[in-house]
Amino acid sequence: MTLLYRVLAVFLVAVGFLAWALLIATPLYHDGSPEYPHWQILNYFMAAAVLIMLVKGFLMRRDRDAREGGSSDLIEHLRVSTAFYGSVVLAMLFYWEWFWTLNPESETGDAVTSHLVYFPIVDALFVVLCVLIGRRFWKEGSA
Repeated sequence: MTLLYRVLAVFLVAVGFLAWALLIATPLYHDGSPEYPHWQILNYFMAAAVLIMLVKGFLMRRDRDAREGGSSDLIEHLRVSTAFYGSVVLAMLFYWEWFWTLNPESETGDAVTSHLVYFPIVDALFVVLCVLIGRRFWKEGSA
């Protein structure tokens, strides 16, 4: 189990780092076309990472509630709640946007504009949760 946690931690942090780097670099190299080939590839890895974070957030919340009857110190409560509710919001926003982009007929004027607004928000939340939950996996892999 230790190896699995370490692999998941490295996967989440690596995909989070790639999303961060592309979020910063895309305006520097993109030619203005509606195609984003690097993002189209990375989105599949992000989809897997979102599912991993959603499951881990749920398990963290369930374990905390079962272990302490729902009461814990404030810091632990904030960590678990951020991981759980953040991953729920991330999953809703990410899959909504991603499925929209997978439909070629949806890529018209207003849809392209909405992707330019929503995807940076989704990517920023994604990076933060990748680091948060990746660190949790790494700690659990050490214990």
